[in-house]
Amino acid sequence: MRTRAVTGLLRARTRVRGPHRHRPARLAAALAATATAGALLFAAGCSSSGAPATNPLTGEPGNGGHVLAVKIDNVGVAQTQQTGLNSADLVYVIQVEGGLSRYLAIFDSSTAPSKVGPVRSARQTDIPLLEPFGRVGLAYSGAISGLLPDLAAANVQNITPEINASLFSNAGSSPTFITPSQIFSTYPNLAQTKDVGFRFGSAPGGGQPATSVSAKMPAAAFEFTASGQKWLVSVDGRAVTSTGQGRASADNVIIQHVKVVAGKYTDHNAGHPDNEVFSETTGSGSADFYRDGQVWHGQWSKPNNDSPTSYTVSGTIMLLTPGRTWIVLEGS
Repeated sequence: MRTRAVTGLLRARTRVRGPHRHRPARLAAALAATATAGALLFAAGCSSSGAPATNPLTGEPGNGGHVLAVKIDNVGVAQTQQTGLNSADLVYVIQVEGGLSRYLAIFDSSTAPSKVGPVRSARQTDIPLLEPFGRVGLAYSGAISGLLPDLAAANVQNITPEINASLFSNAGSSPTFITPSQIFSTYPNLAQTKDVGFRFGSAPGGGQPATSVSAKMPAAAFEFTASGQKWLVSVDGRAVTSTGQGRASADNVIIQHVKVVAGKYTDHNAGHPDNEVFSETTGSGSADFYRDGQVWHGQWSKPNNDSPTSYTVSGTIMLLTPGRTWIVLEGS
């Protein structure tokens, strides 16, 4: 991972003062404190009913609704066909066999686009990565035979052409696309947006100005270039675009350094054996956080497969800016 930065620090200070209370007003003070705590809890993403007041995946207003994860192709001509990326709440960039990359894009039913794709096959990495989200939909176009029992046993609603071809264009033949609204109506009980570890707020102190960040996989190179408060996405020297949405962009970029190890299965679909790889997202490691034209260096931690991921800088939770986050799982 390479960062171009200039010197300088931005510091943020917050001070809260509470008024003194006299003994006769203790009951009123207690009631006021309760009301204040409730307001802060609501602002942090929860209402009195326990439902999110803001989307916990983006920090933006609205409950978010039900969640759909989609595997999106990122090789060759598929890079010119990508659709729906700028409507995703999150985009994970995952290494696959041959050192290539694939996207796992997370959408919610309140902002999902009319079309997403090209949809491609699932990987072993997807299963523990999605566990904290609950039983969400996972749309993919297939998987190697050894992985199919693991996917069937996973806490996801599998959505494939083999299960319901009517939900995929071209009857599931590549390139195939999905219409999220059809999936949400077909599977009305998909898990709703929930806390998976992200926190949102004003930029913390200690960030260094940065103009771009690079992240690499053995056969794929990503660059995110600062443009105002956003980061424009490029892959292999080409600007990433999303059909009908223009240049793909992120409000936050996280480079999450992970161990990439041999997967459990070997793919023979290309007529020769390809060893699948597995990115370990349970555990801990270093991470780099980009928002508002700045970078912070910190850590990530996820003790169990179903635990939220904690992102910290010097032991303090890293606050993201509300909006879409791209997370690159870069081999350490």
